[in-house]
Amino acid sequence: MAPVAETNSKAFSDLNLKDNLTLMATHEKKLELVTSKAPLPGPGQALVHVKATGVCGSDVHFWQHAGLGPWKIEDRVAVGHESGGVVLAVGEGVTNVKPGDRVAIEPGVPCFKATCDYCRKGSYNLCPEVDFYSVPPKDGTLTRYHVHPAGWLHKVPDSMSYEEIALLEPLSVTLQATILANIQLGNPVLITGAGPIGAVQLLCASAAGAFPIVITDLSQERLDFAKRLVPNVETYKIDTKKTPEEAAVEIRNAFTRACGHEPGTGNDCAPQISMECTGVESSIATASFATAPQGLVFVIGVGRDYQTIPFMHLSTNEISLKFLFRYRDTWPRAIRLVTGGKINVKQIVTSRFPLEKAKEAVEHAADRSKFSVKTIILDED
Repeated sequence: MAPVAETNSKAFSDLNLKDNLTLMATHEKKLELVTSKAPLPGPGQALVHVKATGVCGSDVHFWQHAGLGPWKIEDRVAVGHESGGVVLAVGEGVTNVKPGDRVAIEPGVPCFKATCDYCRKGSYNLCPEVDFYSVPPKDGTLTRYHVHPAGWLHKVPDSMSYEEIALLEPLSVTLQATILANIQLGNPVLITGAGPIGAVQLLCASAAGAFPIVITDLSQERLDFAKRLVPNVETYKIDTKKTPEEAAVEIRNAFTRACGHEPGTGNDCAPQISMECTGVESSIATASFATAPQGLVFVIGVGRDYQTIPFMHLSTNEISLKFLFRYRDTWPRAIRLVTGGKINVKQIVTSRFPLEKAKEAVEHAADRSKFSVKTIILDED
């Protein structure tokens, strides 16, 4: 934890800082909005007034399950890792940012030791000693004032809104996926799941020139929302009474019709690449059966530790199965895409809450009875 700013510190009194509000998830599966003093940046660090934070599904999972995968909450941890804001102060030795700069916070900070093979090879997202802010024991960024290693703050143009800055994090996820899946002009692409990541993946696939694109979901509201994001996308509502094989046939038929043909006439089309954004076993199976031979099923979603996959179908059709873990080197590219108007990421925001109601915001994002794609928490005063 960063040291707390002393009340008699002239430099900090000149900033007129408010009480620091932070949303914590506890080991008792509760959310607590706590108050503290603003932290003080040390050498190599910067103090950021966090102006906007997006609610991620992992924030909900940490709250409701007191952990995620191998990471468990022992006491409590601040949630949030989709954040942007403005630099208020910097510690000794910081030269890349200065007070007044608008910045995006890259939450995964690797060790960068010379002995770390992953950092040395550039795959810093796989660093076993990475500090990922919001993953225990590292506190997250859903707070008013956050101290962060300055080298992992990315300056953005003043024209970019704070919401857009916060959404650079989920955009980084799908941008990394788009790069690794090698989505190109004219690739037929299936996207399973029209939630926050599926929606941004849709924007990325469309920007990359994929066509046709079919997106699936259980919710018609989310499918309608996806259609508003990208009007030429085809939608398919999942019927849980149908098997993955049956759903896959209908999804392939949707691709064929999107190409201007009728199924069964010799011009059938199937997705070459399927971007799986749910992590749900049945959805992965549906994507596997829908994908063309020698195609790719790329899993972005997070699911159960152990799952059953249609092994023989994948094997006998030479379909590759690939996974994503976070991102690396995506932030400058993501900033250019948003600044240049290539991807309008703020379209996915469906709800906004002030920081004082951060607890209600996370509860809203978790409530499946209410329509929500991306919830944003703001502290712009």
